[in-house]
Amino acid sequence: MILYLSAGTSYSIYDELFNKGFIKGGYQQQKFNDNIIRGLSNFDKVVALSALPYVNCKIGEIEKEENGILYHTIKSVKGKLNKIVKITELIKAGKKIIKKYKIDCIVCDAISSAPSMASVKLGRKYNIPIYAIVTDVPEKMVGGEMGFTGKITAKLMKKYDGYILLTEQMNGIVNPNNKPYIVMEGACANAPELSSKGSVKNIIYSGSLWKNDAGIEYFTKGFINANLDGVELHYYGTGEAVSYLEEISKTYPSVKYMGCVTNEQIVKEQTKATLLVNPRPSNEEFCKYSFPSKTFEYMVSGTPVLMTKLPGVQKEYFDYVFTIDNETKDGVKEKLQEIFAMSTDELIEKGLTARKFVMENKNYIAQSEKIFKFIKSN
Repeated sequence: MILYLSAGTSYSIYDELFNKGFIKGGYQQQKFNDNIIRGLSNFDKVVALSALPYVNCKIGEIEKEENGILYHTIKSVKGKLNKIVKITELIKAGKKIIKKYKIDCIVCDAISSAPSMASVKLGRKYNIPIYAIVTDVPEKMVGGEMGFTGKITAKLMKKYDGYILLTEQMNGIVNPNNKPYIVMEGACANAPELSSKGSVKNIIYSGSLWKNDAGIEYFTKGFINANLDGVELHYYGTGEAVSYLEEISKTYPSVKYMGCVTNEQIVKEQTKATLLVNPRPSNEEFCKYSFPSKTFEYMVSGTPVLMTKLPGVQKEYFDYVFTIDNETKDGVKEKLQEIFAMSTDELIEKGLTARKFVMENKNYIAQSEKIFKFIKSN
């Protein structure tokens, strides 16, 4: 049996708390971990122990079983004590689970500091092997110099018995003791139903809204300069660029900030969109150490994708997407004009080809099987 620690839980729990306003954001963590939890459950029993991200109020402990997976979500509080409460509650709940069930190994989304600290503590106390899923490298994350929490997370990350990495470049930093590792860049969920395209042509970006690190500013300016007749640019998510987008939309109403919505809502919008974009600058150092989960999310929608050639993304993916080769507003302008000069049939074919590639080669069951075989062989 696998004990899986992360910020992810079942979608029924996540969506209910999100819709009530009890938590905000954490969508990418939720989607990534849900895929792995459900994938692993095809090969072994899984207990998913989770600490919810971005808690907006006091939340009680939740436990429920869905599709053979036991989800245990610890209680959370708002404010400065939140991290301390998370660590304490995760360890307490983990001890109960280990005593009740025969846990063979612990798998942890190790970029989340509270689950990581609990995993290391529980693994050492009960002599259970612990494996880190590394979705980001603390030393190389967006935002520059590490704070106190980042330094703790980086130190903890080096204490695992094995690593599941999103990129090969991560290994040299997080695994100085040369423990066993594999590269597994992520996983895509079941493909959503295809939708007919909306009456309005629109470009969608969904995710963290950081003006420069996410490429929001140069892409928005490029879109405006492209002057695409009847095309709108929609942004979904949270971050410091929200105020920038709200301000620029007053002058250019074709640029719209759509807010932060549930996974179900964004998936529907992505399938109806004309184009999905990720303009993250490829020259940023942190890009070597990350594989954006939105790559799968976008490609599986059946809508064509436009993205930069990020160094952490394997070259095979670029055969199935459009790429921004000149990462400036002029480069975006030219690429968007080129794409929107294509026929509807050509765009549909591009999107469907990408969808087929990830569903056949990178689905969550196939990717989780790689993890399962790895942890069972060590």
